[in-house]
Amino acid sequence: MRCGICQRRMQGSWNNGKPHYRCVYPDQYALTNHIKHPRSVYVREELIIPHLDRWLARAFTPPRLPATIAALTAAQDDEADIGRDAELDRARRAIADCDTKLECYRLALEAGTDPVIVARWIAKANTERAAAQARLRASSHRQRMTEQEIYDMVTAVGDIVAVLTAADPTDKAKIYTQLGLHLTYEPGAHRVIAEAKPHAIMYERECPRGDLNPHALRGH
Repeated sequence: MRCGICQRRMQGSWNNGKPHYRCVYPDQYALTNHIKHPRSVYVREELIIPHLDRWLARAFTPPRLPATIAALTAAQDDEADIGRDAELDRARRAIADCDTKLECYRLALEAGTDPVIVARWIAKANTERAAAQARLRASSHRQRMTEQEIYDMVTAVGDIVAVLTAADPTDKAKIYTQLGLHLTYEPGAHRVIAEAKPHAIMYERECPRGDLNPHALRGH
């Protein structure tokens, strides 16, 4: 769970005997970062989990599963491309930076710099260059998941409807992790944005707090 104001991870805490998520943001930090942030933001877990589980259960029931899989497949495209392109760019820049360093070290060696010192510099640059080349190769060959691959991954979790109904908090946490679930609490709008990002795919809906209409879930 992240705070929708400052994007920091919220902490678990107990208040009046009930589990909460909270974000404590000192006034001086808010002023320094020009953020209008209350000193403390709280939301009760019990206002989120039931609606979150119902949302997941509906999305992964057999009648809706084909549409969910299709949405996951379509939604991964832009995110996968952006992530891959960014990684390729970082790897290429790292390789170019290492090449520049190696040339500087060669000139330093010719200028009479201690060969032992230069050898250490060169070894470090070569190690960094090899690591960047490995990332470049891995990113270049990364493929998007097919509908069948996504279906296999989702169904491997099991009958989500049945599991969520009977699961204890520890088991639920494992399911949320497998689905790559990320939550963002927006206190001003009294809502939680739920994103399921297993691997490189994404599916997003709004999950209102428990004091709102539980049937008002809508796409976002």
